[in-house]
Amino acid sequence: MPLYYDLNYPFTTGGALTEQTLMWGHTAANQETVNIIGLYGTCRGGVAGGASLRLKDNTGTTASGGTAQTPRPKNIRLTAAQSLWFNANTAITNGLTLTVRYAVGLAQTGGQGGYIPITPFAGCQMMPNSLNPVDMEITVIANGGSIPLDMTCEIGEGVG
Repeated sequence: MPLYYDLNYPFTTGGALTEQTLMWGHTAANQETVNIIGLYGTCRGGVAGGASLRLKDNTGTTASGGTAQTPRPKNIRLTAAQSLWFNANTAITNGLTLTVRYAVGLAQTGGQGGYIPITPFAGCQMMPNSLNPVDMEITVIANGGSIPLDMTCEIGEGVG
Protein backbone atom coordinates (compact mmCIF):
# COMPACT_ATOMS: atom_id res chain seq x y z
CA MET A 1 0.00 0.00 0.00
CA PRO A 2 1.50 3.37 -0.96
CA LEU A 3 2.07 5.89 1.83
CA TYR A 4 2.16 9.67 1.37
CA TYR A 5 4.18 12.36 3.15
CA ASP A 6 5.08 16.03 2.85
CA LEU A 7 8.08 18.18 3.65
CA ASN A 8 7.77 21.94 4.14
CA TYR A 9 10.74 24.29 4.20
CA PRO A 10 10.42 28.08 4.65
CA PHE A 11 13.51 30.13 3.74
CA THR A 12 14.77 33.40 2.29
CA THR A 13 16.57 33.42 -1.05
CA GLY A 14 20.14 34.61 -1.30
CA GLY A 15 21.51 36.92 -3.97
CA ALA A 16 19.61 37.75 -7.14
CA LEU A 17 19.89 35.02 -9.80
CA THR A 18 21.92 32.78 -7.49
CA GLU A 19 20.71 29.18 -7.48
CA GLN A 20 20.48 27.61 -4.01
CA THR A 21 19.89 24.00 -3.02
CA LEU A 22 17.02 23.83 -0.53
CA MET A 23 16.62 20.13 0.06
CA TRP A 24 17.76 16.72 -1.08
CA GLY A 25 16.64 13.19 -0.37
CA HIS A 26 17.33 9.55 -1.14
CA THR A 27 15.87 6.14 -0.50
CA ALA A 28 16.98 4.03 2.43
CA ALA A 29 18.52 0.57 2.05
CA ASN A 30 16.03 -2.21 1.27
CA GLN A 31 12.98 0.08 1.42
CA GLU A 32 10.31 1.23 -1.03
CA THR A 33 10.58 3.38 -4.14
CA VAL A 34 9.92 7.10 -3.63
CA ASN A 35 7.94 9.26 -6.07
CA ILE A 36 7.85 13.05 -6.01
CA ILE A 37 4.11 13.65 -6.32
CA GLY A 38 3.97 17.39 -5.73
CA LEU A 39 6.20 20.45 -5.60
CA TYR A 40 4.77 23.83 -4.55
CA GLY A 41 6.08 27.22 -3.60
CA THR A 42 4.88 30.66 -2.66
CA CYS A 43 6.81 33.93 -2.38
CA ARG A 44 6.05 36.90 -0.15
CA GLY A 45 8.39 39.51 -1.56
CA GLY A 46 7.82 43.19 -2.26
CA VAL A 47 9.81 43.35 -5.49
CA ALA A 48 8.31 42.36 -8.84
CA GLY A 49 10.00 39.47 -10.61
CA GLY A 50 9.96 35.71 -10.80
CA ALA A 51 11.45 32.66 -9.13
CA SER A 52 11.74 28.99 -10.05
CA LEU A 53 11.77 25.88 -7.92
CA ARG A 54 13.65 23.12 -9.76
CA LEU A 55 13.47 19.39 -9.12
CA LYS A 56 16.65 17.64 -10.24
CA ASP A 57 17.64 14.01 -10.27
CA ASN A 58 21.23 12.96 -9.74
CA THR A 59 22.91 9.97 -11.39
CA GLY A 60 26.44 10.74 -10.14
CA THR A 61 27.98 11.02 -6.71
CA THR A 62 25.28 11.61 -4.12
CA ALA A 63 24.68 14.95 -2.41
CA SER A 64 25.84 15.37 1.18
CA GLY A 65 25.30 17.61 4.17
CA GLY A 66 22.20 19.45 5.24
CA THR A 67 20.03 19.10 8.32
CA ALA A 68 17.89 15.95 8.60
CA GLN A 69 14.18 16.64 8.06
CA THR A 70 11.52 14.04 8.78
CA PRO A 71 8.67 13.81 6.23
CA ARG A 72 5.26 14.23 7.90
CA PRO A 73 2.72 11.50 7.08
CA LYS A 74 -0.47 12.67 5.37
CA ASN A 75 -2.30 10.29 7.70
CA ILE A 76 -0.52 10.85 11.01
CA ARG A 77 -1.62 7.45 12.34
CA LEU A 78 0.49 5.62 9.76
CA THR A 79 4.13 4.62 9.76
CA ALA A 80 7.11 6.97 9.52
CA ALA A 81 8.70 7.58 6.13
CA GLN A 82 11.55 5.29 5.08
CA SER A 83 13.26 7.84 2.82
CA LEU A 84 15.89 10.27 4.13
CA TRP A 85 15.66 14.04 3.54
CA PHE A 86 17.93 16.97 4.38
CA ASN A 87 17.29 20.73 4.23
CA ALA A 88 19.60 23.72 3.86
CA ASN A 89 19.73 24.75 7.53
CA THR A 90 23.32 23.54 7.25
CA ALA A 91 25.37 23.52 4.05
CA ILE A 92 24.49 21.06 1.29
CA THR A 93 27.04 19.81 -1.23
CA ASN A 94 25.24 19.09 -4.52
CA GLY A 95 25.44 15.81 -6.36
CA LEU A 96 27.62 15.74 -9.47
CA THR A 97 25.35 14.70 -12.35
CA LEU A 98 22.13 16.72 -12.04
CA THR A 99 19.31 16.90 -14.59
CA VAL A 100 16.38 19.28 -14.20
CA ARG A 101 13.22 17.16 -14.34
CA TYR A 102 10.73 19.99 -13.91
CA ALA A 103 10.57 23.61 -12.78
CA VAL A 104 7.79 25.50 -11.00
CA GLY A 105 7.38 29.22 -11.68
CA LEU A 106 6.56 31.62 -8.84
CA ALA A 107 5.70 35.32 -8.73
CA GLN A 108 8.01 37.03 -6.24
CA THR A 109 5.24 39.35 -5.03
CA GLY A 110 2.90 36.53 -3.99
CA GLY A 111 0.84 33.64 -5.23
CA GLN A 112 1.46 29.94 -5.44
CA GLY A 113 3.02 27.88 -8.19
CA GLY A 114 3.11 24.12 -8.21
CA TYR A 115 3.40 20.86 -10.09
CA ILE A 116 1.39 17.68 -9.57
CA PRO A 117 1.94 14.72 -11.93
CA ILE A 118 -1.20 13.53 -13.71
CA THR A 119 -1.06 10.37 -11.54
CA PRO A 120 1.28 9.51 -8.64
CA PHE A 121 2.91 6.91 -10.93
CA ALA A 122 3.94 9.72 -13.31
CA GLY A 123 6.06 11.45 -10.63
CA CYS A 124 9.84 11.37 -10.78
CA GLN A 125 10.93 8.19 -9.01
CA MET A 126 13.89 7.04 -6.94
CA MET A 127 14.62 3.34 -6.77
CA PRO A 128 15.34 1.47 -3.50
CA ASN A 129 18.91 1.34 -2.18
CA SER A 130 19.79 4.76 -3.70
CA LEU A 131 20.23 3.29 -7.18
CA ASN A 132 19.95 5.60 -10.20
CA PRO A 133 18.91 8.23 -9.63
CA VAL A 134 20.95 8.26 -6.43
CA ASP A 135 19.05 11.25 -5.04
CA MET A 136 16.62 14.09 -5.84
CA GLU A 137 17.52 17.71 -5.16
CA ILE A 138 15.32 20.81 -5.01
CA THR A 139 16.81 24.19 -5.85
CA VAL A 140 15.52 27.75 -6.21
CA ILE A 141 16.62 30.71 -8.31
CA ALA A 142 14.98 34.13 -7.98
CA ASN A 143 15.20 37.38 -9.91
CA GLY A 144 15.45 39.37 -6.66
CA GLY A 145 17.51 38.76 -3.55
CA SER A 146 16.21 38.12 -0.02
CA ILE A 147 12.76 36.89 -1.12
CA PRO A 148 10.81 35.01 1.60
CA LEU A 149 9.55 31.71 0.18
CA ASP A 150 7.79 28.57 1.41
CA MET A 151 8.41 25.28 -0.40
CA THR A 152 6.44 22.05 0.00
CA CYS A 153 7.45 18.72 -1.52
CA GLU A 154 5.02 15.80 -1.42
CA ILE A 155 6.31 12.25 -1.73
CA GLY A 156 4.80 8.80 -2.06
CA GLU A 157 6.60 5.68 -0.89
CA GLY A 158 5.78 2.35 -2.53
CA VAL A 159 3.80 4.08 -5.32
CA GLY A 160 5.23 2.35 -8.35
